[in-house]
Amino acid sequence: MIRIGLTGGIASGKSLVSSYFEEQDIVILDADKIYKNLLKTNKILYNEIKKTFQLEDFTLKQLGEIVFNDQKKLKTLNRIAHPYVIRVFTEQLKKLAKTEDFVVLDIPLLFEAKMEDFCDVIICVYVDEIIQIERLIKRNNLSEEEALKRISSQMPLSEKCKISDYVIDNSKEREYTLEQFNEIFKKIKENKNVT
Repeated sequence: MIRIGLTGGIASGKSLVSSYFEEQDIVILDADKIYKNLLKTNKILYNEIKKTFQLEDFTLKQLGEIVFNDQKKLKTLNRIAHPYVIRVFTEQLKKLAKTEDFVVLDIPLLFEAKMEDFCDVIICVYVDEIIQIERLIKRNNLSEEEALKRISSQMPLSEKCKISDYVIDNSKEREYTLEQFNEIFKKIKENKNVT
């Protein structure tokens, strides 16, 4: 089974590229969805976050407002949550190895979480910073200042691109993104001897 890491900055277009993989009937393991599900279903994780940040009950939005305004708190949250997410990834990958030729690991913080070893090949979705800011403001209903804080909380996109195997530029039309996706996925399929 080939494990394809999919990463990029916030609002770069990872979901679009992920949807192209889904159209190819490729299983997607989405770190954000796993994390959100864990917050709902894993009381130990939920209570650890509550205790650490001295909160009563909280929503993801409230937690985001706290951690995206303080890098130290964001690192603390990631240190708490990542082991839980990694455990789910490990379990899922073991199951999928029996039935799938490919699996996509959609992990926005792939490099920050040091999860490169989970992947045989890594694709980074790139977008021009001005477009990224515009998309994030529109998508999350944020001010420009809030959007910039969220973007700066992640490894610079240019750095992620340098250490990825492939880069998809999602700054232009969807057709251009799809073209790049098809080209890259074809190469990955041709090199499927990676296990």
